[in-house]
Parts: sequence; C-alpha cells; structure tokens
Amino acid sequence: ASNGNMEPPNVVRPEDRQNFTKLLAEYRRRMGWNRDLTAFLPADPVQVDRGFEAAKVFCYLTFGTLQGYDYHGAWDAPADQQSALRVPKGDPSEFEFSSEVTVNAWLRRGAPRSKTVLGVPF
Repeated sequence: ASNGNMEPPNVVRPEDRQNFTKLLAEYRRRMGWNRDLTAFLPADPVQVDRGFEAAKVFCYLTFGTLQGYDYHGAWDAPADQQSALRVPKGDPSEFEFSSEVTVNAWLRRGAPRSKTVLGVPF
C-alpha cells in the first residue's frame, strides 16, 4: 500500500491542482490496480479548491482520508475547537470548521462517499 500525504506548501500554483491529479495517475499506472493507493487530504474547503481536483483524484485512489482535526490551533485567536464533529454553537471563529463541513465540502466537489474516510485524532 502507498499513502500520499501532500502537505499544503506556502505557495500553491494554479497548475498544482492538475499536477497532483497527474501525479496520482502516474503512481497508479506504475503500481497497477492490485495495490492500494491512498492520500491524506486537507480539511479546509479553500485548500481543496486551490490544490485538488476532488472528483478526479478519487479515480486513482483506493480511498482518501479527510483531515478531521487541526481545524484551529495556536495560529488562531481566540482559542477554538480542534476537532469538532459539527461547528459548535457560539463558535468565535470567522471560519466554520468541523468534520461535517470537511466531509460535505469534499462530497459537494465530487468525491465519492464510498471512498472517503474521516481521519480522527486520538
């Protein structure tokens, strides 16, 4: 099995969306279909739109693990939830992050429900 973990770089170029899809296609071509190919994918819908062709990448993946944590952290003020299933009432953040938001963002962009896995912290 091979797992791709593409951490968002400081710079995401417009062509990187297609480049990631091409990279997965090349991995799949060389590996064949008798091995698992998975990827750890970001939670933030903005990052999904900037760096991924959601419907296309799943054509090459056995499954994709959607990041279900690190929604907020030391970079945020005020402090906020790190891995809520749903956006909490009274959430002080201007950005709504939760597992529900993450999964729905990928599904709305064409990710197949049967190939999505939610990564959770423990």
